[in-house]
Amino acid sequence: RVPPATALLLRIGSIEASAMLLDASDAFESGSTASDESARAITKTGMLNEAIEGCTDAAAKEFDILTQKRLLRAASFGMHFSFKEGRRENGMVMGGKIDNLEEIAERVMPSPTTQKFVATARKLRILNALRNPDVGLVMTSAQYDAIAATGVIARLIEVKKPALAASISKYLSLPKSVQLYARASKAAAYVTSVKDRSDADTAQGAIQILHENKSDDSSAQTPVSVLNRGGYAMVAMAANKAGRPGVANLLLMLETSVADKVPALISTGSYADAVAVATAARDADYIFHTLMEYQKYCTAQTSDPVKANQIYQSSVVTKFTPEAYNTMRRYMATMPDMKNAISLQLRAQKFTSAGVTLARRAVANKGNFREKISILSEASKVFATGKETNFYKTCTDDYLELLKDQEVLRTKYGATEVAPESSSVVSTISSILRYAAANEREANRLLTDAEKVAKKFRVPDKMHWHTKVRAFAETGQWDNLRKLADSRAKPPIGFKPFARAAIKGGRSSSEILKYVDRVTVPEERFSLFCEAGIWKRALEEALKLKDEGRIMDVKSRCGSPELQLQADQLLARLA
Repeated sequence: RVPPATALLLRIGSIEASAMLLDASDAFESGSTASDESARAITKTGMLNEAIEGCTDAAAKEFDILTQKRLLRAASFGMHFSFKEGRRENGMVMGGKIDNLEEIAERVMPSPTTQKFVATARKLRILNALRNPDVGLVMTSAQYDAIAATGVIARLIEVKKPALAASISKYLSLPKSVQLYARASKAAAYVTSVKDRSDADTAQGAIQILHENKSDDSSAQTPVSVLNRGGYAMVAMAANKAGRPGVANLLLMLETSVADKVPALISTGSYADAVAVATAARDADYIFHTLMEYQKYCTAQTSDPVKANQIYQSSVVTKFTPEAYNTMRRYMATMPDMKNAISLQLRAQKFTSAGVTLARRAVANKGNFREKISILSEASKVFATGKETNFYKTCTDDYLELLKDQEVLRTKYGATEVAPESSSVVSTISSILRYAAANEREANRLLTDAEKVAKKFRVPDKMHWHTKVRAFAETGQWDNLRKLADSRAKPPIGFKPFARAAIKGGRSSSEILKYVDRVTVPEERFSLFCEAGIWKRALEEALKLKDEGRIMDVKSRCGSPELQLQADQLLARLA
């Protein structure tokens, strides 16, 4: 159907302003002097701008190129009269009004009518190019407006017309990203179609296509590789699909965008290079993405999953960056099955890390005791394979023995309070001694077992004695504490811990004095007497030390007038 505006304009005997302007333009083209009078008549009616816009709109909706040119000439003819007639009165320049005629050379603003005319002319050039039989993308003006210029570019690339897309994007000065996409599509089509040229020549031709739209200003301020970020990768992927990996590698050397370069390298099968690029950019996401893609590739290459996993882990260890190895190691450590994580670390000869990973998993296992023992045994075997892991193996073996002994003790006495599962030898000994207070019938056996555990795991004497004193005092085993102090062996910790335990336990003064009197250091005896509140003995000890400060301390803290008087006498004697 003919558009209504076009029908009104072109129908026979039309009296529309646009039709009269078209007749005046035709008369001008034929050399008739009546054209000037017709145009002036339209101007006097005040409908000249309406006539210009009518011809412009009709041209945009017209498919015939000759009719388009005829209508645009009529609009241009009318704009000439609009400028000619309105310049003196309104200060118009090609229909555009300015404030000061003296500044006409510096401030020239085209009118909306003029801008619409230019936009329509540009649109018609594009539409006529699209309607060319070689292109075959027939589109109306309304459809063009609906999808906009970027939509046209996308459709041209989709129908394999990237050269025209690049020309249109440059002609319309579209955003740089759109122009780059169009040029990259054109370069991709070039490398796909060229078969008889070397890789270097083909890559150079693609680079020239990518660079053909650079301006002098941009080239002077910004490197070309930065302006074409992403374009090289797009062309490289197309070259790789066309069976030109050499061209793809040459183009990827110029790519500066990590987000585009890494996927392109993955598509070309250069997984190690992709990891290197991601590592240089410190992008953990792309490192992990490349690792996962390479794992899929290895799995697809062979039907044997074990062999595929071996190839994958070997490449990660030998060909990929240390950052990639550490990323995969941490990821595998989170999996329920530890086999892959341990295998990867053993392949990298990281025996310490492999053993520690197993040991941590065993310690974190709070449920199955047998499984825990099995994992620790495996960790001990891993530590045994390394040259510098003897200390780790010894610690693991000791922990295994401790767990087994704890299980034996719990079974022997039928109580979970005896030697609960723990990684501490001291806490195990303490739990055995504490349980002796609850099971007096088995007390001697418990004390003997505690001694065996301490001897087996080479617990230092001082630590062992401190553990026994603390356990006896906190569970009220004062008889056992007294026997320990009166044993033939001289306490390696002295008698001060015994005295303090008795003081904190609220024992009688006579019992406390049995321990304090055996303390050999006078200053410690004085402190213990003060802590126990035995002020008389504290005063005597201060006198032996001839320390006026200690005497004054007893006087201020004792609260006894008799002792305070005695302290004053002692101070006078010392003075």
